[in-house]
Amino acid sequence: MDALGIVIVLILSLWSITKTLEKMTDKILDSHKKQNELLEDIKSKLEEKQDE
Repeated sequence: MDALGIVIVLILSLWSITKTLEKMTDKILDSHKKQNELLEDIKSKLEEKQDE
């Protein structure tokens, strides 16, 4: 019976860790996307200045 309890605790812990990693990954990817958008904006503005 103790082994079953340990297995359940391990499964719940792994599930919790997985959810945390998914949330962190989403935040990192969102931040990366925002940075790319800002860089594209800067790039287009610099290209406009060069064309002048």
